[in-house]
Amino acid sequence: MTPNPLTVRADVPLLEAAQLMLRNRFGGLPVVDAEGRLVGLVEVEDLLPRMSAVPFSDVRAMRLFDEWVDRDLAELYEELRQVPVAKALRKDVEVLHPDDPLDQALDRMAENRFRRMPVVDETGRLVGILTRSDFLRLMLELGGRDAGR
Repeated sequence: MTPNPLTVRADVPLLEAAQLMLRNRFGGLPVVDAEGRLVGLVEVEDLLPRMSAVPFSDVRAMRLFDEWVDRDLAELYEELRQVPVAKALRKDVEVLHPDDPLDQALDRMAENRFRRMPVVDETGRLVGILTRSDFLRLMLELGGRDAGR
């Protein structure tokens, strides 16, 4: 687990969140309120338009932030300067707790294909984030110890 991970607030512009993700090579960031309580996650995928079927039609069109997009991408991303993270964040986020067993955390992440899971205390305050890389790091550390026997 990475304790005290980098976070953003829901009122921060999406452009700033995107820059933080790129600068730090993160695929997503926890979104917290002023007291540090988790309110959701924003991930790279949430910032990219995707093709979607228009209901009751054979037509496919781009959607971004649950809205149909008919502008060019440069114009669309210019809007990121004004759009807050709250518009794109995932609110129904599954969480872990500090005392959850690692094997169960790994199972939940694998079953749901999660890349990361926030770790919160009993008040909902974010205390860390667990990523697939954390498990890989642990495997390599344990493997290195076993090899040294």
